Amino acid sequence: MSTVQFVLFYSDKRVREQLFAHVDGTRGVLLVTGVRHGTAMRSPELREPFATLEFLHGRVLTQVLVADEGTPDGMWRDPLGDLGDKLHPDSKDDAYAVTTGYLLLVDGQPRQVVRKHGLPAEDLWFLEDALSRLEPRIPAPDPARRPGKKRPEPAPRAPRRPASTGAPREASDEDASGHRARGEWGDDERDGAESPGRRGRGAWGGEARDGGERGARSRQDPEATPPRGTRVRSGAPARKDAWEVLGLERGVSRDEARKAFRALIAGYHPDKVAHLAPEFRELAERRTRELLEAWETVEQELES
Repeated sequence: MSTVQFVLFYSDKRVREQLFAHVDGTRGVLLVTGVRHGTAMRSPELREPFATLEFLHGRVLTQVLVADEGTPDGMWRDPLGDLGDKLHPDSKDDAYAVTTGYLLLVDGQPRQVVRKHGLPAEDLWFLEDALSRLEPRIPAPDPARRPGKKRPEPAPRAPRRPASTGAPREASDEDASGHRARGEWGDDERDGAESPGRRGRGAWGGEARDGGERGARSRQDPEATPPRGTRVRSGAPARKDAWEVLGLERGVSRDEARKAFRALIAGYHPDKVAHLAPEFRELAERRTRELLEAWETVEQELES
């Protein structure tokens, strides 16, 4: 079976022209989408759901995967955004959807954008469902396996029994000495008086509170994992607000935010900082990373 998968890279200067050529020249069903790619990651065409789509429907489906390596060479390019503007010049929402989902075309004409759900298995089901409506040779997926379908909940399990650490014996000792305890403390408790014995046993006051807590812990399993939230955790470093990093005000449209981001990040293009000293070029790359991360956060908020 011949491979009908193509991977384009942001770092390629001709990525825009190559993408447009595939869209205009491919007959039949075409899938176009963007993916992130790093040096330690598998090649995009080997990942899911693309590998399964190629294996099952490669005879009738062509895939074009546009990989963003996150490098300074391609940080200012937006081939999918340019494609969205070309396909939907009169609709900003439709143009923006092209950059965030799976674009399905037939003979070069856009038919549908399938939203990305995050998990490859979920994306595969919705892609096959959409493709089956565009190409009769692609069967529809099993409706019973539709992601999000509520399944019967398992029967509740009995709670775990705590490990035995001698607590029953201490409890029995306390019961056995109940008359003695009431005889020694009963009058004092009614009168509100304090005594060294009571303070030592943790009845009242600051020392008593500490002693009571220690006593409660001694009656529990000393090796038991403390409840969630009781451990002291190191504070996470403060994260900058993504909107402030990009100089944007909340409430702007997605199109305005994207234009502002592209104009801002273009100032750190490698060609513009090539004449600077190495330490300043490093700062420019660091700033670029910061802007890209901030834009990813803002973009997700604008989509929601």
